[in-house]
Amino acid sequence: MSRQGGGHGSNGGAVARGASFAAAKGFVLIALAVIIGIVLLNVYDDGGTTEPAAETTAPSTEASDGTSGTGSTTTTAAGPARAPQELTVVVLNGGAPPGSAGDMSEALKQAGYTNQLTPSDWEGRETPGNAVLCREGLDQEAAALATAVAPGTAVEPFPEPAPPSSDGADCVVVVGPAPS
Repeated sequence: MSRQGGGHGSNGGAVARGASFAAAKGFVLIALAVIIGIVLLNVYDDGGTTEPAAETTAPSTEASDGTSGTGSTTTTAAGPARAPQELTVVVLNGGAPPGSAGDMSEALKQAGYTNQLTPSDWEGRETPGNAVLCREGLDQEAAALATAVAPGTAVEPFPEPAPPSSDGADCVVVVGPAPS
């Protein structure tokens, strides 16, 4: 007996091989596109973040008394905080036991605050507890420095007149007597 339709089995295999080849080709093209995309992102992206605008102005539509106004409102966005080694810090003993300012200075150096002036005393300032006083515009740095000093350290505005030995300092750390 003769077999009819003998060529059907070989034709079905060719179609399956063609479909597998097309799928593999598509996978290779997609993988190549992903690799090219990653390479382009690495070439054109420097990894930096864009900084917010220093100042934005938005028109004001209503005054505080309910009438319409034509003035504007200005807000200042904070930039990135300066690194600890970029701040000039001085540690002052404000009523703590002798040597406390030197000990605090060494502890802050270990925490990265390496740009320090010589520790000194602040006669007449005996507010309980530690305090951080930074010049205007260094709010983020003051908060970070207060955390490095000790939990519960107060952040206070930089006083006028400036504390002793603080010429050239961005921030002053005051080591005060222990709270009672």
